[in-house]
Amino acid sequence: MLSDLLLLSKGLLFGALLLVISFHDIRTREIPNRLPLAILGVGMLEISIIPAVTGLVVASLPYLLAAIITNGKIGGGDIKLMAASGFVLGPAGGLLQSVLGLSLVLFFAAGLAVQGGMTKAAKTPLPLAPFLSAGGFAAFWLLYFC
Repeated sequence: MLSDLLLLSKGLLFGALLLVISFHDIRTREIPNRLPLAILGVGMLEISIIPAVTGLVVASLPYLLAAIITNGKIGGGDIKLMAASGFVLGPAGGLLQSVLGLSLVLFFAAGLAVQGGMTKAAKTPLPLAPFLSAGGFAAFWLLYFC
């Protein structure tokens, strides 16, 4: 009973922080450091250290490499968001978050391409955090409640 309440609390806090991060990224194109740190705090509510640290690395490393390869088109806030989310979700959950979030970005970009052409879609900068956040929230609920 207590573990169910703790898991529900963890999910609600995680979701609320992801929502705040999404709105902040949409408005400013930045994610303040305190928000991924708060997500790390949520991960501390119930922790298994090996999966948490593995998730942190597995979820953030592809974004770090992509930021290096694309010369900074993926921001440090997105990398920190994925690291913190991986800490909460573990390695499988972090990968699921990436797959779900990046799928949403692709669908959104496809919609832009249909609406305004490929050139417009390619030139439109998108804040990544809202899509990754939606993927993270979905991944949490799929992992723990389905």
